Amino acid sequence: MPPPPHIVDLQHFTTYAEIDEILRSRSFRQGSHQESQPFFGRSLLTIDGDEHFERRRLEAPLFAKAALEYYEHTELIPLIGKTLEECRDNRGNDGVVRADLCVLLRTMLARIAAATTGIDGVDTPERTTAFREYVELLGTGATVEWSTEDHDEVIRRILAVRDDFDRDFFASSVARRRALIERFHRGEIERDELPVDLITMLYLHWNDDWDEGLPIREACLFLVAATQTTTHSVPHLIAHLDEWFDAHPEDRAKVSDREYIKRAAHEALRLHLPSPALLRIANEDFALSNGKTIATDERVACLFTPANRDPEVFGSDAGKFNPYREVGSVKPWGLTFGGGEHICIGRTLVTGLSARTDNDEGTDGTLVNIASALYDAGIQIDPNDPPSYTEASHHDAYGRFLILLTKL
Repeated sequence: MPPPPHIVDLQHFTTYAEIDEILRSRSFRQGSHQESQPFFGRSLLTIDGDEHFERRRLEAPLFAKAALEYYEHTELIPLIGKTLEECRDNRGNDGVVRADLCVLLRTMLARIAAATTGIDGVDTPERTTAFREYVELLGTGATVEWSTEDHDEVIRRILAVRDDFDRDFFASSVARRRALIERFHRGEIERDELPVDLITMLYLHWNDDWDEGLPIREACLFLVAATQTTTHSVPHLIAHLDEWFDAHPEDRAKVSDREYIKRAAHEALRLHLPSPALLRIANEDFALSNGKTIATDERVACLFTPANRDPEVFGSDAGKFNPYREVGSVKPWGLTFGGGEHICIGRTLVTGLSARTDNDEGTDGTLVNIASALYDAGIQIDPNDPPSYTEASHHDAYGRFLILLTKL
């Protein structure tokens, strides 16, 4: 992948060890999302130091074990089933159900994104579609640096979309939560009667240093983050497994094995990152362990794609998909969720939470639950209309991925 214009002139770091060292060091601050400040300014993604620590501590309960179990079993799994059931309406004259996987994934994830963020009214097919379309558009603002379109025009367009989203969904959701918080402060309801979501957390623990626009910026971050990784990775997972099964037909029967799907999903996450690079700014002159130097206030690019294919860490075939890969002490998805203090707070929503005891099943996360349901539904890539990448990005995101669901 050729580097997009916003990182061409920066010093690039491409090995796993270099990037891991930079991300873990307190000698660097956040340097990404300079152009997307109108969407994410002072959100968890862009702040550092004590402010970042306090915000992360405030939002951590949203991804605690009990919350993850609630999202998975109460929201995600039923929604996956409901969405697949609705696909039956797209049955062709030949009896086969067809769908665009990209659209299907965003529909499945709409309500869980709404649940974690605190958006009300995503409760009918029409409202879910409207909400999903808002999140898709807001996502283009989140990745404006990677856009092949005029960036100023993208920003203007998506800020207008955000205003519409505020009017249609956000403002009323905030109003309901602020009213509940007032009742809690008056002693009319108990703490556990308040919703467990981002908007409630922000207004319940309001900081007078925040500006009034912070909640919608933080909410937009959560909505995009709750959907982007899974919607980006699942099509790559399906495509890779399709090729893998052609070469290893004995593995086709393993699609009902959730542990096999999990290992394959981790490989897809490693090879295809929703954010292929992060930028950092040095707080002081810094020398890496390998002798490379970075000057004070220098902005550097950490390129995750080559780092996640580093043969020193992932083996001589690191650039290839292999669901049986052994990676030793590093995470199987590599640096996909970042590292250091800015590691993605919602990672376990995607990857699941490992069981802690023999009696604790943990959670499987969005990737495994969705992929397993798709294989149960008999997913096949449409042989007459192959998948294609979106043309509006320097990134390897699929824009169209037509599938057949042969068991619906």
